[in-house]
Amino acid sequence: MSRKLGNTLIYICAGALIISSGLKLLHPAKVVAYMGFLGYQNGTFVLIAALEILAALFFLFPSTRASGLLLVSAYFGGAISAHLAQHAFVGGGPFLRFNATHPFLGTIPASIFLMAAWLGVWLRHPEARWSRGMKEATPVSRSL
Repeated sequence: MSRKLGNTLIYICAGALIISSGLKLLHPAKVVAYMGFLGYQNGTFVLIAALEILAALFFLFPSTRASGLLLVSAYFGGAISAHLAQHAFVGGGPFLRFNATHPFLGTIPASIFLMAAWLGVWLRHPEARWSRGMKEATPVSRSL
């Protein structure tokens, strides 16, 4: 049961990254306005989308999941810090006006996905629970 839930959380996180990157590549007006509010211009959309896809792909495959978890953590950490940074408000309607006065709310989705990624790996890969209940490893003897 825990492995199945772990897989589900991993796939949800990777799927969210892929959907988010697709939106950045499509350049819909609301995404462009929101990314502009955060300080990103059209030229950086492709780079950010590529990083999202790379992190998602590394995170999806079990053989690269450890590296993927590091990439996902770095990406969501950057998203959280981008939302917490002070941005000059320039137009954009009530949605952006609200986000300009409540920057911590933008961190909630990234925080939830980051926690889900770590929980998913923790549930899916029992070997990742190295800090809990690990017995002392016996030294390996080498014969020369």
